Amino acid sequence: MGTKGKELVGLNVTELIADLNRAYADEWLAAYAYNYMSQVVTGRPAAKQLASLLRDTSKDELEHQQELAERIASLGGKPLADISQLVSGSNAGYPTPPQDATDFNAMVQSVIKAEHDAIDVYHRLAQKTHGKDLITYELVVHILSEEVEHEDEFESLLS
Repeated sequence: MGTKGKELVGLNVTELIADLNRAYADEWLAAYAYNYMSQVVTGRPAAKQLASLLRDTSKDELEHQQELAERIASLGGKPLADISQLVSGSNAGYPTPPQDATDFNAMVQSVIKAEHDAIDVYHRLAQKTHGKDLITYELVVHILSEEVEHEDEFESLLS
């Protein structure tokens, strides 16, 4: 990021990069968990629908981590490089899939909890950056809207 761009960020950039790195770690962990669950979910006619939704959502989470990585880099930081630090460097930790791959409701509830955590993270980031860093603000609002959409899609599976 250039000099003028850095001047426009009305926040502690080091702290903001740390916040974005935690969200970056969350996205990697969610993408992995959702992809894994899409491969093992069984036991119900709706399992195929859930597997498809999990695969699609995993792709969205990978898109989010890419967008966050780009913003981190533009702020002069580096995204987490050590995969072993993703859990400790995240906000919410790994969204552990249920042991029973046939427990449809538990699997969906696991994803809904992870989406709730993501919504909280991006809401806090939006509040933090609003009026202070418009570029990051627009990014986190974009991601927040997709996380809210994910929550709705998974909640609809329980009805």
